[in-house]
Amino acid sequence: MKSYLQLFLTSIKTKNSSPDKSVVVLFTSTESKEGVSYVVNSFAVELAQRTRQRILIADAERLQKTDIFDKAQVTENCQRTDSENLFLLLSEDEFPDESNNGQQLQIRKGNSKLERGLSSLQSLRYAFDFVLVDCSALSVSGDAALLAPSADGVVLVVESNRTRREQVRNSIKTIEMVKGNLLGCVMNKRRYPIPNWIYNRI
Repeated sequence: MKSYLQLFLTSIKTKNSSPDKSVVVLFTSTESKEGVSYVVNSFAVELAQRTRQRILIADAERLQKTDIFDKAQVTENCQRTDSENLFLLLSEDEFPDESNNGQQLQIRKGNSKLERGLSSLQSLRYAFDFVLVDCSALSVSGDAALLAPSADGVVLVVESNRTRREQVRNSIKTIEMVKGNLLGCVMNKRRYPIPNWIYNRI
């Protein structure tokens, strides 16, 4: 994962015309259950430790249900994790004190999911150096395709020995068609079987 992180940071620096601004990256996959959430969480922890910058993990569905338009209160809508500099975006029903919901999380009900998601992304850029968005697979949800044009990059998670080459190609085409900036692919769940000749020596 550390080698992937180094490539990720290098790619961001190369493709991002303004390296000092905050960065929004979407993580998605071709099919469900390829381990996108695991990859996002692992990247976030490593990124927070290595860069010592403020990192936020945001679920795409949660992001589009919430319209954070008061930038001064962004951090109140996010929860610290056990890892230093790492935060999670809270949804409306996750605040422990319901009496404060109206003050902390303001929602404009007339907006579409896409409008709320894009509005929230812009507000979150104000408070965090990196926003990592956990998106559902492209085959089951359009979240990644809808948000990709407004993100700085997209990472495609590929499950080893499961995802077919043609599926990966189609996913890359989908990202490119919506003008998404593909940063690269991360192979997940890769196994390293021990060759028989090593077993024979044991």
